[in-house]
Amino acid sequence: MSRWQEPQAIAELAREVTVVRRPNPLVALYHWRYEIGALLVVPYALFTLFQAVGPIWAAVVLFGVANWLFYWKAARRFLRDRLRSIVVQHRLRTGFARARVCTLDGKLPVILWTKPRGDEVEVTLFCPAGVGYERIEQRRALLAAACFATDVHVYRHHKRANVVHLSVCTARLRKDADEDEVVPAPRYAGQAGGAVLPVQDMSRGFLV
Repeated sequence: MSRWQEPQAIAELAREVTVVRRPNPLVALYHWRYEIGALLVVPYALFTLFQAVGPIWAAVVLFGVANWLFYWKAARRFLRDRLRSIVVQHRLRTGFARARVCTLDGKLPVILWTKPRGDEVEVTLFCPAGVGYERIEQRRALLAAACFATDVHVYRHHKRANVVHLSVCTARLRKDADEDEVVPAPRYAGQAGGAVLPVQDMSRGFLV
């Protein structure tokens, strides 16, 4: 090993043995915002429904809603894709920690935005100083395994080096025999050398 490679090897060893930082309480609440919201909103909505119409009509309403979701493909697909995006976010954070996609002091990339598209979930990351495209690209096989995905494609941002885009290729849990053909996500992968991903329209707010 040359003396020019020694600092890089030492930094890599330090990253492997570093302790990943735990998120502060506010960040932890943000990570689990959907689950916390469901635990608060669903019981309150059920209680209000039972108080308003009584148990019999409440059961009829709930049966109608469940039947509506079961037979309306668009609603079922929308709900399934949103749940899949939430699971991918949690699995990515775990994958970052286990694959040591972090800085030397244990900071992880921040998930800014996610969007389901066909059988893929597009993710936009903000990388702290010390983590970049190359580090994530090296660990993409481990990230795919953490997300129960077939592959994870990594793309550079066309302007900002601290923003990285991921395309998590997940398989659908089930496809109906008569379901309309799903249009696959536009392939930015297959472009060698860390192809850039076109900028998403962030003016509409984050969609997670």
